[in-house]
Amino acid sequence: MAAFSVQIGDLLGTFDDTQMMTDALIASGTEIIKLTPNERLLKIAKESNVTSSGLAVSDEKVLEVYKSNLVAREIPLAQLAKTKDTGSIYYATANDPAFYFKTEKVYIVADGNETSGTLLHVPLVPQKSDGTIILHSHTESDISNFPIEADKLMVLGAAIRCLKGIIGTQIATDEDTELAQGSLAQLQLLEASYDKELQKYLA
Repeated sequence: MAAFSVQIGDLLGTFDDTQMMTDALIASGTEIIKLTPNERLLKIAKESNVTSSGLAVSDEKVLEVYKSNLVAREIPLAQLAKTKDTGSIYYATANDPAFYFKTEKVYIVADGNETSGTLLHVPLVPQKSDGTIILHSHTESDISNFPIEADKLMVLGAAIRCLKGIIGTQIATDEDTELAQGSLAQLQLLEASYDKELQKYLA
């Protein structure tokens, strides 16, 4: 597959602002991850161990939490005391574990205490296979833990963001309203294509 920069160039023509492309691809990819239903992301999810001290998840989209291969139910933090109270109907056991979020960490509860388990998740911000953010994504053609069927959608979203930046420059700096009008027409076409691809992707 061609590098993302080439794909954006195919949509916009000559364009060499690599930082804008990188920022646009990251923003577009992050939006897609947020919109994608959890069940569709499970096949590309990462698996991490959760200890009794919790696991930081501020940059992750949490899909499922397990304790001994049993799916944990999510509880609001305000219900934590009931989950640890043996006299409560909300009491979490090893056979019915629970999990909660606190200070951007996930914790698992069973038999009255925080315990260990497993987390399935994907990065909210698109990453390379080595776990680093795709800071130079415009030269990349693939990213990890991202639905490959959404690559085209991500490129379209990035191209739209780049074109909006171009239009802003044409109006504010170049004061070329005629050129900006042509770009606005192109933007409308790209946005229509994006909406169509998004509906197809989420169907």
